[in-house]
Amino acid sequence: MKAILLGNGKRQGVLDGVAALRPEIEKVVDVVAADFENKLDLTTVAADIALVFGGDGSVLRSIHQMGENQLPILAVNLGTLGFLSSVDPHELIPFLESDAFKKFEIREQLLLNCSVWRKRRDDVDPPDFKSISPRLCSRAIPTNWLSGVSERYCLSNQLVVNEVALRGSAPFSIVKIGLAVDGELVAAFRGDGLVLATPVGSTGHSLSAGGPILRNDLATIVITPLAPQTMNFRSVVDSASRTYEMQAATGEVYLVVDGDSRLKLDKDDVVVVRRAPFAFKMIVVPNNRYYRNLQRKLDWAVDAVERWKHR
Repeated sequence: MKAILLGNGKRQGVLDGVAALRPEIEKVVDVVAADFENKLDLTTVAADIALVFGGDGSVLRSIHQMGENQLPILAVNLGTLGFLSSVDPHELIPFLESDAFKKFEIREQLLLNCSVWRKRRDDVDPPDFKSISPRLCSRAIPTNWLSGVSERYCLSNQLVVNEVALRGSAPFSIVKIGLAVDGELVAAFRGDGLVLATPVGSTGHSLSAGGPILRNDLATIVITPLAPQTMNFRSVVDSASRTYEMQAATGEVYLVVDGDSRLKLDKDDVVVVRRAPFAFKMIVVPNNRYYRNLQRKLDWAVDAVERWKHR
């Protein structure tokens, strides 16, 4: 089996952890590539699996780096919370040597596509459409809830693993955001921003803002307003098969994807979020149980659960 090794080499302990495990890893799999600087083009690399070392941030970077060439990921937790982690370092080699790995199962999880559409101007040349993935952009053309759709071009296009957020800029003034779902205007509210999160991303910014936790294998999106001025706009869970469009009508607003990529939006820009035509793949580890992970990661009174089991 061919494998690539990935991770954030700048994170303390990652390179040392990989160095300690690599001799044993190479006894089980054929390591065809390694990248700990996020420089390797993984969109065409030929491998069977990707071993990702670090925390959730390392997994996110690897998914973005692979693009449409999504390899099954086995995530080795060298971070803190590690919601996406499959195994701890001491569990890696026993799992690779087990029968479960030889016939491993894959859990496909939702990826979104986020594109920004800007009105054409005579004094500005639009970017080369070929450089921003025309196949994905062509699936995300805005609907007619806004005027001038035909006069827009695709400014940027990104994969989304966790979340898309519209946030006001410093000094963090209140912004007005319009939201449409499948071309129907749903809300126009004032607040600190708006988050659209995947099930994987539901334990991040959305959860901190009062949103629900979604099970990872659901094909849903949670819409969570950030500090809305009105008390009657709360988190909503909807299908990932719909088209979500956002536009900020006031102030300086930034689009933030997966907490990393940032783009300053013009007032008339339209942000379109749709399900990507492919998913990212996580290798299922038999003892990696969903609710047990939530107990461990979120400190859900594990002692009380154990006492209840032995009542």
